Amino acid sequence: MCGIFGAVGHDLAESGLESVFTVLQHRGPDGEGLFIDASAKVTLAHTRLAVIDLATGAQPLHSEDDSLILVANGEIYDFERIRASLEAKGCRFRTKSDSEVILHLYREYGLGCFEHLRGEFAFVLYDRAKHLVIAARDRFGIKPLYLSRVEGGFVFASEMKAIFASGLVRPKLNVNAFDPLIDQEPANASFPFEGIEHVPPASYIAIDLETGESRIARYWCGEIPAIAAEAVAGPDDERAAACAGSVLRELEEAVRLRLRADVPVGLYLSGGIDSAFVGALMQRNLRSPLHSFSISFEGSGRNEREFARLAAGFVGTEHHELKVTKQMLWDNLEHCLWFSELPFVTLAPVGKFLLSQKARKFVTVVLTGEGADEVFLGYRSFFQRAILETRGGDRKGRPSPRLRRLKLRGFASKIVPKLSLMLFHNSRRAELRRARGNASPAPSTAKPLINAVQEARIAGMPLDILCYLGDREEMAHSLEARLPFLDHKLYDLAKWIPVDFKVRDGLEKAILRDAAKGVLPDDMRLRRKSGFMATSEVVDFFGSDRKAAQKFGRHLSKQAFERVQVFSYGAFVTASLLARLPPLTRPLKRLRRNSNKVVMYMLQVHMLHEMFIAEPLWAKSDERRRKTAPTREPADALMP
Repeated sequence: MCGIFGAVGHDLAESGLESVFTVLQHRGPDGEGLFIDASAKVTLAHTRLAVIDLATGAQPLHSEDDSLILVANGEIYDFERIRASLEAKGCRFRTKSDSEVILHLYREYGLGCFEHLRGEFAFVLYDRAKHLVIAARDRFGIKPLYLSRVEGGFVFASEMKAIFASGLVRPKLNVNAFDPLIDQEPANASFPFEGIEHVPPASYIAIDLETGESRIARYWCGEIPAIAAEAVAGPDDERAAACAGSVLRELEEAVRLRLRADVPVGLYLSGGIDSAFVGALMQRNLRSPLHSFSISFEGSGRNEREFARLAAGFVGTEHHELKVTKQMLWDNLEHCLWFSELPFVTLAPVGKFLLSQKARKFVTVVLTGEGADEVFLGYRSFFQRAILETRGGDRKGRPSPRLRRLKLRGFASKIVPKLSLMLFHNSRRAELRRARGNASPAPSTAKPLINAVQEARIAGMPLDILCYLGDREEMAHSLEARLPFLDHKLYDLAKWIPVDFKVRDGLEKAILRDAAKGVLPDDMRLRRKSGFMATSEVVDFFGSDRKAAQKFGRHLSKQAFERVQVFSYGAFVTASLLARLPPLTRPLKRLRRNSNKVVMYMLQVHMLHEMFIAEPLWAKSDERRRKTAPTREPADALMP
């Protein structure tokens, strides 16, 4: 796991380069590398977290003839087999790094190299002979790669802050990104800052340096076949058992491959089936002690801690618990937001931030259970409603009566907070909404709703669970996370499994539970999902959190709203009044909670404005970095 940066078409000042390394140092504290081709105006920079090949794996990596230069983040799994096959074809490797196979695969297969890559990665590759720069990302977007199109070129980076720190792009809040009435599809979602995009998952962008033209191409399709949504006629135990056996084989292979490291590997363990299953398979394939890590929230009233302890005892790990108070979450909110770069509405990401900090004291890599819910339909009410709609809609395509009731029930508690966010200063958002409303609707398709919902949830993962609940909070502490449930070979198997095998008699992830039979005890594999959200993660600005939230008062003053110019102060007043409603009934309780989320969102947008625009933190960090930065070779030493 590392931090990468690339600039095309522009030269960087030395101060800009130093700032880039400053803001990416947490992603790679073990080394820095720099390549500059002044004539082509290509700059590649890398900060390294040493995980595989600790001695010779420094980047940028060069091909033997120096015609290809690469900076990469993440891990390529099964790289030793890939390497052996390439060596048999005459390829000569300079290092033992997993990333070097990318260079040789590209030399061998060109842009067809991606079908040979299995892993979690983002990279920028410079083909000097073809005057081509390629920036690519793994199939699910596990590893981040942002970009900005600037006049005459592009800027790429693992984190948005590095793009701004380069001096090539000026940070400015993207007001449209915060408008709740603008639908943000994951493929073209707006980020908090203007001019920022990301390389889409399972895609690459190719830039022709001679013409300046660029194109984005998708190299893998995760579309779920329609047949998977068809109802299974009657019991089919033999077929279900065969599917469960295939899931077990593919998952164990995914886990085994993710154990390859030259540093200690641990496990995030919640006590649910996902992480417990991964842990049991890790233990079957490890020859060294396994450390596991869990988090509990003071006052949450849950027994998740006991479930995690039971799972740790069964798997046989050296278990570490982190007990977190509400005050600890508030105290670390600002640090967490700096690394996440995206606003969130609960304190859950701060918990992940603190857990990663603890885990890094013992290991450099952790395996996690993220992705199981998305692949095997684990969000009970979310996916089951979609299944009901798929099977129970009337002939005119209208929702079933039950679904209409469910939608109406949630309407009152959701619409008012959204209306408070509508009260913006600038009227051009209304013009944009009208323009979108007048656009021709997309042609209808025959895709089953459950498939569309599942695909949309997976496409949205890079914007939430893989960002401020994943990579960003882990890498804040130089901790690499690996996600076996998002192995593309496992997914390619799972997408063909019937929906009725994944949700059976109201039991979510049923086929995964079947696969765990004989690996986990029944009480562990059949326990229902309770979710990551705990009471202490829910904010209550004007109740129990009033004292803790006071330190952020300057961000919610009338002057702050006038200075940032995103939300109106009137919207804040409305949300604040609703956030004080007595939770006498379930709808009122939901309305109060959602209104607090609105306030939290406003607070964090204003905090981002201060961190990135009013008083950029990288400017304050440069001097401290100069005293602690790892050694870096001069750029000209890396040029032929």
